[in-house]
Amino acid sequence: MITEYTKRLFRLAIDIAKAAKENRKEYFIGGGLAIDFSIGRITRNHHDIDFHSMLIDAMWWKKWFEDNGYKVKGGVNPKFTEIFGIENNDGETIVDMWPFKLEGEKLMIRHQGKYIDSERHWEETRGVNYEGVNIRIENPDRVLDQKLRHIKKGEKIRVQDLHDFKLLGRKPL
Repeated sequence: MITEYTKRLFRLAIDIAKAAKENRKEYFIGGGLAIDFSIGRITRNHHDIDFHSMLIDAMWWKKWFEDNGYKVKGGVNPKFTEIFGIENNDGETIVDMWPFKLEGEKLMIRHQGKYIDSERHWEETRGVNYEGVNIRIENPDRVLDQKLRHIKKGEKIRVQDLHDFKLLGRKPL
């Protein structure tokens, strides 16, 4: 059963897409939501939105979230200092905002004080239509590749990751 919390996350992602279009901001949605948006329906419950903005727009987005009643926290990940956590009124982090610097087609992220290749490329993102709104998402296969990298590093395979692999017809190992 899809929770109201997950439905609110999808509505927020749609609001993000609309704000980006209206204000000419480049972004993409990653993680499990990208997979569900690519399928065209909510297939499981989610706990947050992996939101990727361009670095030059990070402060604009920070203000946008604050103006819409959310609390923005910096310094949520000491290795990735430019990441923001966006909290709802209950203090739950509902958005992880990962600002990227575009270098050619490569998306660079600040890691431990220097910009490194995030192993993501702008050309791999794409727009999908969801409920009449064009939403830019990360390539779902790239999302699974990232999940696989975490698993290979020894992280536990999460139930939601198994769901996503099965949904796209891939095996986690």
